[in-house]
Amino acid sequence: MFASTQVDPAVLAAHRSQDGRTLAEFCNGNFVFLVFLRHFGCTFCREAVAEIAQKRSSIEARGVSLAFVHLGTEEKAQWFFTHYGLTDVPRFGDPEAHLYQAFGLSRAKLGQYLNPESIRRSIGAFFHGHFIGFPAGEIERMPGVFLMQGTEIRKSFRHQLVSDRPDYLALANPA
Repeated sequence: MFASTQVDPAVLAAHRSQDGRTLAEFCNGNFVFLVFLRHFGCTFCREAVAEIAQKRSSIEARGVSLAFVHLGTEEKAQWFFTHYGLTDVPRFGDPEAHLYQAFGLSRAKLGQYLNPESIRRSIGAFFHGHFIGFPAGEIERMPGVFLMQGTEIRKSFRHQLVSDRPDYLALANPA
């Protein structure tokens, strides 16, 4: 499965952002807070992106650049990130989930998204305005959050449930 703290540079070089930079170029020598989303219709992804948008200045004040990885098309990503004011943040489309696999993010089992905790959290997220949307991309892929420096994973959070809510500021702290 996933045993190394290094990511294959070839995998990073194979993915380009909306402005044409490769993920390898973006991560080269920099601290990067890399957020992997499930799909654009996911309540918890919407909640996560809204929270990260709120905390963006605190993340970047630590000398950390923000980037997203998604399973959808660039057209859908543009529409999705506009709502959160994050169109300028690099985003890397990965419809075949090669980056997800390289970072150890597997497909969810039924119990990882249909469980009492996720159902309870989805109701709370719904009442905070994070509604369910139309799926865009592979809906079974698990999300995760990583603090990268070059090809090295310095910190990671791989969701056990789709509803897990990591401490983004702690993960984005290079110290």
